[in-house]
Amino acid sequence: QKEGKKERAMVDRVFLARICRILKIMVPRTLCKETGYLLLIAVMLVVRTYCDIWMIQNGTVIESAIIGRSRKDFKKYLFNFIAAMPAISLVNNFLKYGLNELKLCFRVRLTRYLYEEYLKAYTYYKMGNLDNRIANPDQLLTQDVEKFCNSVVDLYSNLSKPFLDIVLYIFKLTSAIGAQ
Repeated sequence: QKEGKKERAMVDRVFLARICRILKIMVPRTLCKETGYLLLIAVMLVVRTYCDIWMIQNGTVIESAIIGRSRKDFKKYLFNFIAAMPAISLVNNFLKYGLNELKLCFRVRLTRYLYEEYLKAYTYYKMGNLDNRIANPDQLLTQDVEKFCNSVVDLYSNLSKPFLDIVLYIFKLTSAIGAQ
């Protein structure tokens, strides 16, 4: 048996402090390129949510036209659907662009910072010459930074989109039923 207890990963005050410290490295100022991409992603998520709502409403009226056998309404709403596809496609591509650029910006900033720390006081040479347990530490560092940055950006996108959907759907529902 080992002498001490194995430290387990958990979300606590220490974890949040470490994440905040890393986020300050990746987004160093309020007005920087990364903030612009964060705003682009947020705006595109809002627009995409409204596109989703419109698609649901338009799909419903197309189905109503089919059920009601209204050829005129069916053609009208189907044309609206087809006409909206390029705009919705553009929104999705801007969202992908923002996500990919943000991943790249985060990766560049964090990699530069870590390599500055890594090359400080000959750490790289000490690790390579004195300790052979880790092969290719620079490559491992690069891969880990890439995975981490991808995860952070995906987490931002995957948490904010459902939250935004819930807020907008609640707003739409309360306005539809006339909440007081």
